[in-house]
Amino acid sequence: MESLPDVAQFARNFSVLVRSQGPDPKGLKMRNHAFHLHQTGSTTLSASGILLPDGCLSDRPPIFDHVCGIHRHSGDLVVTPASVVEPFLTAEYRNKTAQEFSPKLIPAARIDVLIEGKEEGTSSNGAATIPRWSNCKLMALVDVTASSVALLSLLGGDSGLQESSSWEVGWSLAAREGDTQAGMIESATRIAILGIPKVELKNMLHVDISEVQQRGDLLIVMGSPFGILSPSHFLNSISSGVVANCCSAGSVKNSLLLADIRCLPGMEGGPVFDRHACLVGMLTSPLRQKSSNAEIQLVITWNVIATAWGNGLQNEPQNVQQEVAGRYINKERRVLLNLANSRGPIRCLPEGSDFPNLVPSLRKAMSSVALVTVGDGTWASGIVLNPKGLILTNAHLLEPWRFGRKSLVNLVKKSTRFSVECSVSFSEQEEKISEDKRQRFFLSASGSSSAYGDIAHDASLLNRSHKNYRKISVRLDNMECQFWCDASVVYVSNGPIDVALLQLDHVPCQLCPINPEFHCPSIGLPVHVIGHGLLGPRSGIWPSVSTGIVSHVVRVPEPLHIEKSGVVETEKRSVPVMLQTTAAVHPGASGGAVVDSDGHMIGLITSNAKHGGGRTIPHLNFSIPCAALLPIFRFSDEHDWSMLKVLDEPNDLLSSVWALAPPPSQSKQSISEKNDQEGKGSRFSKFLAKKHSGLEDLTHVIKEKLPSKL
Repeated sequence: MESLPDVAQFARNFSVLVRSQGPDPKGLKMRNHAFHLHQTGSTTLSASGILLPDGCLSDRPPIFDHVCGIHRHSGDLVVTPASVVEPFLTAEYRNKTAQEFSPKLIPAARIDVLIEGKEEGTSSNGAATIPRWSNCKLMALVDVTASSVALLSLLGGDSGLQESSSWEVGWSLAAREGDTQAGMIESATRIAILGIPKVELKNMLHVDISEVQQRGDLLIVMGSPFGILSPSHFLNSISSGVVANCCSAGSVKNSLLLADIRCLPGMEGGPVFDRHACLVGMLTSPLRQKSSNAEIQLVITWNVIATAWGNGLQNEPQNVQQEVAGRYINKERRVLLNLANSRGPIRCLPEGSDFPNLVPSLRKAMSSVALVTVGDGTWASGIVLNPKGLILTNAHLLEPWRFGRKSLVNLVKKSTRFSVECSVSFSEQEEKISEDKRQRFFLSASGSSSAYGDIAHDASLLNRSHKNYRKISVRLDNMECQFWCDASVVYVSNGPIDVALLQLDHVPCQLCPINPEFHCPSIGLPVHVIGHGLLGPRSGIWPSVSTGIVSHVVRVPEPLHIEKSGVVETEKRSVPVMLQTTAAVHPGASGGAVVDSDGHMIGLITSNAKHGGGRTIPHLNFSIPCAALLPIFRFSDEHDWSMLKVLDEPNDLLSSVWALAPPPSQSKQSISEKNDQEGKGSRFSKFLAKKHSGLEDLTHVIKEKLPSKL
């Protein structure tokens, strides 16, 4: 079963809408929930859920047998996020963090699931039966510890628990009032197990469990966005994407997946399938960056749900089980925090790591993308160009004053509402690294020579007054381990092309240079973006993958000068100078690679579009095509510094392209007059500002006029 419509149709059999409702005279139970109903002293919450008909799993997890045995339940089961039922628990159970196998609801509270009607064969009109509500029983609340541990590790271990952290877990429309980050993580990785009467099915359903997932694998999510607000419109909607990254907790592989999928509030709890209609896991609340509201979708894998409770505890009394569970959780967290704080120059993967199991076409390209850190709190991505340790990245990482908020980061005047955001990540709270680790990881980049001989290309090097840049280190992600190398700056372009070159101070034995593709990509070409967006060095994870297509190619309508063997020649045909893709790009991915389906690099990630209010637009981003980087790749092969001179030449046309401004050939006087009044790119900026303002006004009206729904 490889057709997406076939997988979607199959997935509908296992997706339900979960509704919890109960008395709430003060309207307190709706907090932290994006969509809810509150009327006549009662609140209704909702989420998606996974329906598990009896017998659909060939190997039912021990936790389900244990729960069904306690409650003497012989019907079907539903798995859903615990957050949808927790507000209606009695006070005795509401604040407990241990596993609960007999949780109690407050009086008059109830839980129901909406099950989509099944088609009865091939009817004449093809219509499905009407969805029906089924009452269910809350049987257990279970902490998926391995996923919680992985999420803590992703945020940097103990440093991620500080109140000033830049991350939250939850949808942007649902502010987490009073929750600590630890509390949000526990809530996002806790599930509820519900019991319902057996669903009448025409045929017995069986679902296989997906094997270990790989970056770039297709994912299909089935859920009900906006929940209870309008199930007739949104019940069991589909969204698809790919595995962006995989996180493990100790020896548990892929306990949490980062997914490049566009999801909406209400879809949490929905089942996630792979391209073969095998169950991957359950979608949970996203990881969200406070400053940009950028969201990373998270998937709790089925293998950690299935092993959330050990076989050896089933015969023990419940109080013993809970005590052992608490010790297990605390032990796992201590192990995690020790690992998170022991970063060394070489960090090998545990046995059975998923990194070698990448989609084959991406495996080599993934090893070619490095993590570049400047100082203690700034990072971006870089690309390995050759076996001698030459690294390509963006100039704005090293010279932010040239592309900072007075230039490229905010290309238009402050009165406009749109700009280009260079994708460097500046952590709000810089990492605290001990002095000995600084000496190991961030040795000074000094000296005036490189692997290519004495540097004589002074015009492109950092000026003497700017040589006090912060310490630079590069993390290389090999197939089997990660290791850090100090690096020195050897070239920074003074022209409009935002590129810089670093040289590793110590070249490892095995480097994996990128394979470039210089032909101009076609519009609509499927692409992958590989980089270290959003999550920095403390997370310890490998580069993430997002997918999309080439949405537009900007070409210069006049010749582009290229230096060849010391002689400046003119390329007669127009050359692509900017790529736009629909793949998600976040701060930190700057300097990463845009690759095609064969793993060949077609562009260098450089910037995002950004609203004037500060929110980036991940799916509108800009990259430098390899054709415009030809001097860089020739220098990498031939080591002739003169080849880089052309990149330092002023080029008004290229400058206007990267400023999102009209080309200089258009009526210079009138354009100048307009720019004096409006700022560069003002028409485009004002258009987006108007749209953005309209959305803000609509959001305000919704919040003021419809507080019970949005």
